[in-house]
Amino acid sequence: MAIFSMRMQVIKRSAGRSSVAAAAYRAGEKLHDERQDLIHDYRNRGGVEHSEILLPKDAPAWVQGIDRQTLWNAVEFGEKRKDSQTARELRLTLPREIPADQRVTLVRDYVLRNFVSKGMIADVAWHNKVASDGLEQPHAHVMLTMRPAVEPGGWGQKVRHDWVPCPQGRTHDDGRPVMVESNAQSWNSAEYYERCREDWENTANVALARVGSDQRIDRRSLLERGLARMPEPALRLAYYLKDLRGSLKERFGQFQMAKHYQAVERRAKAAFSRLEEAPTRAGDAARNFQRFYDWFDRQLDRLAPTRNGPEREPPRNTTFDMER
Repeated sequence: MAIFSMRMQVIKRSAGRSSVAAAAYRAGEKLHDERQDLIHDYRNRGGVEHSEILLPKDAPAWVQGIDRQTLWNAVEFGEKRKDSQTARELRLTLPREIPADQRVTLVRDYVLRNFVSKGMIADVAWHNKVASDGLEQPHAHVMLTMRPAVEPGGWGQKVRHDWVPCPQGRTHDDGRPVMVESNAQSWNSAEYYERCREDWENTANVALARVGSDQRIDRRSLLERGLARMPEPALRLAYYLKDLRGSLKERFGQFQMAKHYQAVERRAKAAFSRLEEAPTRAGDAARNFQRFYDWFDRQLDRLAPTRNGPEREPPRNTTFDMER
């Protein structure tokens, strides 16, 4: 089943991250972070099928033919603040139905059209590993520069936007002005990101139709599509670990909850369909409905976390904690 999955994140120093380390991991290479004087060696990691750097047509001479290590070290040295945002990363899930020999071209054309054409430099890595259902999981990581490259040997200003009152004078019901983005070309624009999502949906669906698949992806949520189905959280790292702790344990619990709820929902819908198709007395139908309502309650209670021992009373005096 083809699914839509597109996530954007920002790599920032305030979170202790480095764009050099991120690029090394995604490309499966050994890179030297000159700013921190650290070696990031991920040559032994598997699943990397292909990687390449895409440049704008009007890119300056100093980035022509640039390698991955030089590029991201230049990005790191171009940012001076200790909380700088150094790169933006996009993660695209590729439909399995698209043949492997078409995936590189599909992603490359999409990235050139939506990001590189605006002045960004893109570092793309195509991955493929085993998913939780035992089948392949093709996806691509796209690292994007936050600034356009300019001469001589440097970076331009970040393309941002502010929130300003709507020029048409639109207001909310309580009289407050509707705020809009001041710069339609902003790289941080929510509208721009939504256009990228829409373009990926159309691009992937055209590719699926071209290979004769009846599968399609849809960027809308289950609620927007009118589907009454509980969404499943992505397991990611939790799928590969035997001993789960903290947030990973919570995520796996949410996954189990969703899968169990979906199974109960399927059985309930099948039973209700049989009641609608076959004539039955009103009392029998009511008892069947009540049986499933009680079933839902029991399953939710069974999956609820249990407490061991009595609940701890709150401290009577919190002066010390507040002062500390």
